[in-house]
Amino acid sequence: MDSAVPLKSPQPPPDFEAFWRAAVAEAESAPLGYERVHYETDDHPTHTVYRLRWMGIDKRGREGWYALPKRASYPAPAVLYLPGYGVGTVPINEHTMFEGLITFSINLHGYAVEPNVPYSPELGYFTRGIQSPQTYIYRRIVQDSIVAMRVLAAQPEVDSSRLIAAGLSQGGGLAVMLGAWSKITRCVVAELPGLSYWEYLLGRPAWRYPIKEFTDYMEMTDTPREAILQVLQYYDAVNHAPYVQVPVQLSLALKDPGIRAPVVFSLYDALPQPKRLLIYEDWGHDWHPEMRPKLEEWARRFC
Repeated sequence: MDSAVPLKSPQPPPDFEAFWRAAVAEAESAPLGYERVHYETDDHPTHTVYRLRWMGIDKRGREGWYALPKRASYPAPAVLYLPGYGVGTVPINEHTMFEGLITFSINLHGYAVEPNVPYSPELGYFTRGIQSPQTYIYRRIVQDSIVAMRVLAAQPEVDSSRLIAAGLSQGGGLAVMLGAWSKITRCVVAELPGLSYWEYLLGRPAWRYPIKEFTDYMEMTDTPREAILQVLQYYDAVNHAPYVQVPVQLSLALKDPGIRAPVVFSLYDALPQPKRLLIYEDWGHDWHPEMRPKLEEWARRFC
């Protein structure tokens, strides 16, 4: 674990709240468009799985897996599972199928459900539109996440009063932001959460992708690090944390090479109660077998 690294306190820009209230208002007022398609080959023995197609904030198609547990009582609480960094979708698997919870695992970048798309710098988007907070891609991504939660709430099997935002890495950071801005989100589970404490992440030598995308961009465009960080302050989960009004469970893996302890501790400290931090001592940047039962436990307690 890092030593002598100061934790970050919330440092939002002066217009942070106004910026996000305007963005959220757009997402909450956007018309909902969706359809469900069923292919028996998508089903699991314990779950019926649909492809739930929906219209993003930009009026372009998105798609996700919508998994209904066969033994659940309906209407049931539901999890919006937000994806990690990349252009694919979190699969419906042993980590994202729950006994009494519906799962909607979404693709934020396209119409097709494409799980496990290998990462490559060519498919990276960390610096897309980073010239300003208004043009940065994560404004659209957060808005689409809010729209997706509304789509999930509209499904007939869903108890819309019991909605959970969850995800790992990028998905964890997005889940915290939904806890701040999505009025229908009731609790959050953020595993190894990213999109947080950017000063720390960009203040270290970047030898690995995808963080190296920032280094490449700064070298190619001669953009100073300070200009990048000014935009990223709008998209730092630590700055969103004071606006969260729902219970949040975070997790930290002490062998995670990317989401290091100062990142998660800073986010945890900035969140209001009730909150919980789970620490996986001998684990890296991946699902831990305990994450699924701990999510279910948190959902039963607060959602």
